[in-house]
Amino acid sequence: MVYFSMVIFMCLFYISQSFISHPMMTSVYVLVCVLVYLMAYMKLTLKAKIFTGALFVLGIIIHYIYGNSGLMLLNGITQNLALLSIILLAPLISIPLKQEGIIKRLVEDLEHMKNDLKRSFYGVTFFVFLLSPILNMGSLRIVHSFISDLNIHPKILSNAYYNGFTPAVLWSPFFASVGIVLVTADLSFQAYLPIGLFFAIIQVIISLLLLRKLKVKKLQVMEHDNSKKYLKYMSFMIYVLLILFALVILESLTGWSMLLLVSILCIAIPAVYQLFRFDRHSLKSEATAYMHQVKNHSSMEVALFLSAGLFGNALLHTPIVDGLRHVILWSSEQSILWLFLFVILFVTLLAMFGIHQIVSVPIVLTIILTSEVEVSVYAAAFMCIFTWMLSASISPLNALNIIISSCVRTNGIKVAYQWNGKYFIAITVVAMFYVYMLDFIS
Repeated sequence: MVYFSMVIFMCLFYISQSFISHPMMTSVYVLVCVLVYLMAYMKLTLKAKIFTGALFVLGIIIHYIYGNSGLMLLNGITQNLALLSIILLAPLISIPLKQEGIIKRLVEDLEHMKNDLKRSFYGVTFFVFLLSPILNMGSLRIVHSFISDLNIHPKILSNAYYNGFTPAVLWSPFFASVGIVLVTADLSFQAYLPIGLFFAIIQVIISLLLLRKLKVKKLQVMEHDNSKKYLKYMSFMIYVLLILFALVILESLTGWSMLLLVSILCIAIPAVYQLFRFDRHSLKSEATAYMHQVKNHSSMEVALFLSAGLFGNALLHTPIVDGLRHVILWSSEQSILWLFLFVILFVTLLAMFGIHQIVSVPIVLTIILTSEVEVSVYAAAFMCIFTWMLSASISPLNALNIIISSCVRTNGIKVAYQWNGKYFIAITVVAMFYVYMLDFIS
């Protein structure tokens, strides 16, 4: 209970700190983050402790070597808190959908499709595509919990998960890839949304073209009321669109960062819903489930995001970044395609060794956005967000690959490269042309 309370207090502190800034509050803010990090650290596995602990300690050591002292040794620990708050608070936004039974009724349709494997495949893809923009990786867990007993070939299932999930990584403000890149690039969500959303549509088209010859045994199909089914789909889609519309309008009116607005809406939407549809029993059930999730399944995210922020901030002052800057500058002088290829290789290679994109991408993007590198901010932002998505998908040490490979019970290398390699090669080739066009137009 103490850990849960401190995590929520940290998120609320982030929101209040965005409006009321004072040196004393900033110091308390940093100390609260350190305390929460230590509490999360104690809950980790040995492997996770070694990794996040190394990031934390190395960050402090680097700061000390370069002349910092006191609380300055912890510079950067709050750097990723905006994204961490969204990850921790995002489950709250699904409470209205759960209490209205919309999610439950949606996934029940998969049960109706189980006698037709082809429809099951497209059904899984569609449901993940619908759920992922606001539920993030939780969408994969929710869908798989309902279809794990269906007779779907692991390869087909992995195709469905990747095809349904990866488009959202490119445009949804509930993803770290979009949030961190837009903050680093000082780019509004409203300006970036058409870019990410348009390529997400291209991804869907590519996946349909690659899988149009999908052949699975077709059995008896169960009939059910299509009008009710479409009403459920429309209810969910309207809910997501209203959230996105509210975010865009509020960003335009207030000038606040998209990450702050998402965190506020994650709290405000379920709170307003409870005012109109108060149900003590359901509220208690949802609150208990949320507390359990935060207490038992958030420690890795908390420790990683806080320690990565500290380490990444410290790393910006080292000669390593100077060397990276020279390579990026050389690549950009050749062509934007060379630059894009280098970014993909660099971030993916680090991801293969367990260094999360939350560390590597901000450093790369910060260098690309300097005046020495002649690349438009829109091309740079998309380049980094796409690279984040690709590297997270194909690295066996990243959460996305781990979750999908565990769902289909096959090693991550085989799932990403052998079963889905054509898909990733195809979208990467198209992304190369897309970046070139973005830079040319901009």
